[in-house]
Amino acid sequence: MLKHLGKRSLFLVIDALDECPNSSGCPTPREEILIILQELIDLQLPHIHICITSRPEIDIRDALGPIADHIVPLHEQAGQNRDIVDYINDFVSSDPRMQRWREEDKQLVIETLRKRAGGM
Repeated sequence: MLKHLGKRSLFLVIDALDECPNSSGCPTPREEILIILQELIDLQLPHIHICITSRPEIDIRDALGPIADHIVPLHEQAGQNRDIVDYINDFVSSDPRMQRWREEDKQLVIETLRKRAGGM
């Protein structure tokens, strides 16, 4: 079916692949999707364009990294990290329960979440 699309382009967007279950079944649902994606990419159909978003999970990187044309690591982008810090600051400063906290405790929460966010 995909080979008979003619010159029409097909854009396939898969968001949050890392959220697909990877803990039960043989193969797991995530492994099944990765197999299908690899088979689809192996067809080398020039009119099919695939965009996949995911956290950099090891199994996903191992399966798709070698065949990816472009990898854009958002978790390493300054703008992404700045947005996360802005969100954390806004949340801490506007949450009614946290407004009663000491300023040092708020700053500790902000700094800890900033360090551990990892772009997410």
